[in-house]
Amino acid sequence: MGNPLFGVNISGLINANIGPGVNDAVLTKTINGTRTSGQLTGGTNPTTTTHACKGFVDILNKNRLEGSSVQDTDSLVAIIGDSIAGGAVPTAGDRVTIVGKEYNIIEVTVDPALAVYNCVGRAN
Repeated sequence: MGNPLFGVNISGLINANIGPGVNDAVLTKTINGTRTSGQLTGGTNPTTTTHACKGFVDILNKNRLEGSSVQDTDSLVAIIGDSIAGGAVPTAGDRVTIVGKEYNIIEVTVDPALAVYNCVGRAN
């Protein structure tokens, strides 16, 4: 799943060596569905898919707050890329549940190896 750098599968190494030591999590993605036949103004029927993964919650660097939509109470949820079942990629608007708490993902950054997705999460 990751992006090998210099011939090294860094994301696989991180998943194999760090993944077992961090928390189980679930990434929930919502996908816009199709309209119900005959009900053009009824909107779409979104579907959700869940993907098991591994990660941890950390404190956000408060210096990031100025000039962004990030709030002081938001958390950093790090998800190990190669641990995400089905190869899903976290994006803004998704949700992640970890350590019994659900977070709405506000923004996502990732390293060049696609090894760790750093998600700004806002608790529900």
